[in-house]
Amino acid sequence: MGRCYELRAHPIVAHPMRRHEILLCLVGCALTSTAWSAAEVAPGVSIGGFIRAEYGAGDRYPEARGEDRLGVSKAALAITAEKEDIKGVFVAGTERLTDGNPDNNGDIDIKDVFIVIGANQERGWSGSFGVQPLLIGLKPNGYPGDRSLQPSLEYGGAGAFAVSNQAGPSLIGTYKFNPTMSLRFGAFDLDADNTGSAIPPDEGSKLIDNLFVQWRGDDLFGSPFYASASFEQIYVGGLVDDSQTIATAGVGYRRGSFDASLEYIRLDQEVVGSADDESYVVAEFTFNANEQWTAYADVAQADELDAITFRVGAVYQLRKFLNLSLEYSNDDFDTPGFDDADSVDVRLTFTY
Repeated sequence: MGRCYELRAHPIVAHPMRRHEILLCLVGCALTSTAWSAAEVAPGVSIGGFIRAEYGAGDRYPEARGEDRLGVSKAALAITAEKEDIKGVFVAGTERLTDGNPDNNGDIDIKDVFIVIGANQERGWSGSFGVQPLLIGLKPNGYPGDRSLQPSLEYGGAGAFAVSNQAGPSLIGTYKFNPTMSLRFGAFDLDADNTGSAIPPDEGSKLIDNLFVQWRGDDLFGSPFYASASFEQIYVGGLVDDSQTIATAGVGYRRGSFDASLEYIRLDQEVVGSADDESYVVAEFTFNANEQWTAYADVAQADELDAITFRVGAVYQLRKFLNLSLEYSNDDFDTPGFDDADSVDVRLTFTY
């Protein structure tokens, strides 16, 4: 608060000139106090986001489009407001244009809108409410998606269920035991028509039908190892009309410029519509050669889908906020009715 000097009763108040000076002082003090009050009340606001321009060529893209595609894969604008331990997040972004899906036309949608209470705490409780990513799995992400240009199985690649890329209306709590270990849990809501079934449900999806809990630890016991384990129940419509389960467990090793991880994901057969329970195994390797060069390789296998996805690529930092990525990807199916797909993709990413 701005400081105003106290005015006490004094003979000078009766002097006409001094009376004007006192009035000016009072007005100045009021304005100063108001300015300080506004600064104390208003939250800090930051704006960021990214723009991705891509070119891809290969049989991953439809023949009717010449088996290639040029466009903006994704672009996002994120507005974050923070005041003490309260944070609000608003993210608007485009649909992906370069995945070969003719239904994606680049429309701008609201991706995330949520409030966090107890933000940026190293220990203790925090909670969030709104449309937000669930962040399930060893290396989950929200709207930006997988780190590879073509998503791996856990992000919905090759038609798999996007376990690590789920988002929607949810109520999530987090307890941090310390800065490197946390327990995250919550409930989320689904529309019945999001289940992929043409059969209408008897009751539909309730909030208590969709629950999850996840433990995560980094730098375990002071070592380079990190790990996570999660359990989720998710509503499935149609003839099932009930909640089914997804479980994940993963471990990674990160030291210096090298990072390697292995994750196992199990899904009830009703979640993916397979003849038996599905399982994904995801292995990821990263090598940071220096401040400008990063190389990566991701391999994933789906049991019931009978598919193997492979991505290998490199990222070069052209400038501080400008990266150039090059990737070769391959989806190999042994399931009848599924065609193999591969492509070479180039991405230019500007972050701000």
